Amino acid sequence: MRKVVSIILAMSMVLSLCACGRKEEKTAASETAAETKTEAVVQEKTSEATTEPASEAEAGLPEGPVEIQMWTDFNVSEEVLQGVIDRFEAAYKDQGYTIVLDKFAGSDRATKLSLAKESRTLPALFLSAWFTSADEVYQGNILDIDDIAQTAKSDIYPSTYDATCINGKSYMIGLYQSYFGLLYNADYFKAAGLEEFIPANELEIAAWSLSDFQEKILPALAEQFRGTEKYPLGLFAASVQADTHMMNWLSMYGGQMWKDGRSNSGSDEKVIKALDTMKAWTDAGYTNTDVATKDGTEVMPDFQNQLCAISHGQYTNYVATQGKIDSGEIEKFDVRLASVPAEDNGTDRNIMASYIYGACVMNNGKEDEIAVAKEFLRWLLQDKESLTAINTAGTPCFKSIAKAVEAEYPIYASYEKMSGNLWDFTGNVPGFVETRKDLFPAIQSVYSGEKTAADALTEYSEKANKVIDEYTQNSLVLNP
Repeated sequence: MRKVVSIILAMSMVLSLCACGRKEEKTAASETAAETKTEAVVQEKTSEATTEPASEAEAGLPEGPVEIQMWTDFNVSEEVLQGVIDRFEAAYKDQGYTIVLDKFAGSDRATKLSLAKESRTLPALFLSAWFTSADEVYQGNILDIDDIAQTAKSDIYPSTYDATCINGKSYMIGLYQSYFGLLYNADYFKAAGLEEFIPANELEIAAWSLSDFQEKILPALAEQFRGTEKYPLGLFAASVQADTHMMNWLSMYGGQMWKDGRSNSGSDEKVIKALDTMKAWTDAGYTNTDVATKDGTEVMPDFQNQLCAISHGQYTNYVATQGKIDSGEIEKFDVRLASVPAEDNGTDRNIMASYIYGACVMNNGKEDEIAVAKEFLRWLLQDKESLTAINTAGTPCFKSIAKAVEAEYPIYASYEKMSGNLWDFTGNVPGFVETRKDLFPAIQSVYSGEKTAADALTEYSEKANKVIDEYTQNSLVLNP
């Protein structure tokens, strides 16, 4: 196992705790896996033979020189991205196409995009998470690239391809994805007599039943920690940071947070039951007591310092934690991956949310730049070294790449088994990012005792649907 981890760590730095924009001071400890995880894949590749482009006349491409900007908040190292750009520029040297990389923190994304829209200086290429890009699609700022995506559709995982489509058209080429589930401290499980819930294969993603989780796992851990500052399960409601973790739990009884393109949380008794259950866990001492004021970015440090037995997390958080253990930065413990236990009408199931990170072409009004940006995506799908370099920054979006690197990344096979259990935490609703601002005050009000789960979620849904209606009415995609 250590050999596997050391191989990964030699190439890795972690993705942030989630796709949400987050304060830099809270992410410094966690940005260690994807930053350089794939540098070796493109290292010294720029001097090798590159995919030959068609001539301008054959492809209908603009006459150069043409310079475009690539904006990204990817937690993929600048060296990797620049290596890909260098390969593209080498392939299109005769055409005179160049790309200028602008890599920035996710917390700066909204401001940069807003200013660029006002000043009409949007880039031609935008690499970001789908859940943040979708709103730009609805506003008409991202172009459909369906003709390009169709050429690779058979190789892209259906869960990835379908999620990045609106009205049947694709607006993103998925480059990597990150399954969002749980991390747990197996040493604490063993000490609490919970060995039966730890898979023999340490790379296997644990799949517990919800009944076992509530009736055996949480009570045993709580008893083990009685009289200490430690707690079994990390929950939080201070802000939207790592919001997907809370939405995973809100879906644990099979409830639908989104239905027919609208917020359904306040109308679904299963979602309401889930929030009631989460509050009951805290009242029973199964979680941290400060849920209303706890930020999602604070739970992972608690987990890594062994104050918390179960945390939200993803593969790259797992790699980062192993790296800190190996470097001596934190004390050694047995960190494992798990899915979120759930049930639907009495049937046990396990879920994970998927963040998809990919490339879009922005509607910046400059035809030559748009044409070159689209050509970059066509080229990228053909240049396997470059595609692999970015694709393995997380779990690959392409089946062929996952197969090609399975010996080097054996844990991908574990994630592939979970591919049928992924759910779209955004519902692809217009204005999703803005709807989140009302979810967490609603959760806070339940934990503070101010409101019932039913009242809080009903008010949240009403506010969320006003946002969705406004975005729908103003959408250039839905109202061409």
